Amino acid sequence: MKFIFDLRQTINHYWKSKAPAVIAVLLVTAPAFAAENETKGIPPKVEWKKHVLNADSKFETAGMGDINGDGKKDIVCGSYWYEAPDWKQHFIIELEEINEYFNDFANEIQDVDGDGDLDVVSVAYFSKQVMWRENPGSPDGKWIQHVVDEPGNMETAIFVDMNGDGIMDLFPNNNTEVVWYEKRSQKTDMEYWIKHVVGKEGNGHGHGAGDVNNDGVMDILTPHGWYEGSRNGSELSWTWRPEFELGAASNPILVHDVNGDGHNDIIWGMGHNYGIYWLEQMNTDGKRTWKRHMIDKSWSQPHYIDLIDAGCDGVIDLVAGKRYRAHNGNDPGGNDPLCIYIYTYDPMEKIWLRSVVDENTKTGFGLHPALGDIDDDGDVDLVCPGKSGLYLMEQIPLTHQ
Repeated sequence: MKFIFDLRQTINHYWKSKAPAVIAVLLVTAPAFAAENETKGIPPKVEWKKHVLNADSKFETAGMGDINGDGKKDIVCGSYWYEAPDWKQHFIIELEEINEYFNDFANEIQDVDGDGDLDVVSVAYFSKQVMWRENPGSPDGKWIQHVVDEPGNMETAIFVDMNGDGIMDLFPNNNTEVVWYEKRSQKTDMEYWIKHVVGKEGNGHGHGAGDVNNDGVMDILTPHGWYEGSRNGSELSWTWRPEFELGAASNPILVHDVNGDGHNDIIWGMGHNYGIYWLEQMNTDGKRTWKRHMIDKSWSQPHYIDLIDAGCDGVIDLVAGKRYRAHNGNDPGGNDPLCIYIYTYDPMEKIWLRSVVDENTKTGFGLHPALGDIDDDGDVDLVCPGKSGLYLMEQIPLTHQ
């Protein structure tokens, strides 16, 4: 494979001219194995510093937020939260372990009850519950868990502003029917959450939300098609569009204009197999069609993928990481080495370039990592949970020349 050395300073005009283990500066990067053409583009140059928060942790989901109100972002992972900046561990709640899985499949952070501190919102596959854990307001106080609903087995959940009111709503990947939970802005005589049933079509492994048709209304992605959202005043309605088949897709499925042609495309990983792909949205004889492209098929279980600006260069990149021992290692490649990669699309050459965040260590993406600027230095850091431990990959962008 041809390696591409760092000549970013000469061609970047196209792109808009305490025991840490340090991952070396990425001076050499390789294009994705699925390359359709040789490429002249260069991925972002980024330095990553690894912090081992708990090498013995086996919880697969994490959240990020200021739990104790001291102005620093803390980390939540399963039964514990870790206090910044030294990552002191605090107990939240005992979680049941079932056949290598904990009954905890999301750790989204939100002030649910409006009391000024951040709570933890979760869903579970085994108990089939949507729940939230109430922050006691003191570092070692007792957290109280509240059950919202029991809609069915849920793979995980994401926060999305479904109705455009500026408040993040809860959208689980529910196996029974497509549902989402509207978060109310304040405590009233009604519940904190209002359940909305979208439909039973399309249910399966993987889900996402985004504006597929650029009409300003959120749409819903499933492995078997999408629900077109429409608005009548404050009311949302949904029309089922069975236009594609993705397979056992990642959580989330992403909506993004990959090639800059003005049409939003779809990006997903095979959550329990090899491969990351994108569907190009096209117009053929006045009809919307989808063309499938491969990004990388060299590693398995990209169960979680997301979009970030790696390197703070104004270019949106795809970040993806391997989940360790999903289905207890019985998936294809389930016991292969772990990895986290950044993929950058080169629109001139129409190819994705891959750069390494971490590989061949115990750091993966688990079921649901937490991505955000944990140290308030202007870039996106990666909190990486999994059955092989809990790690923080701190991004240190280099000065562009």
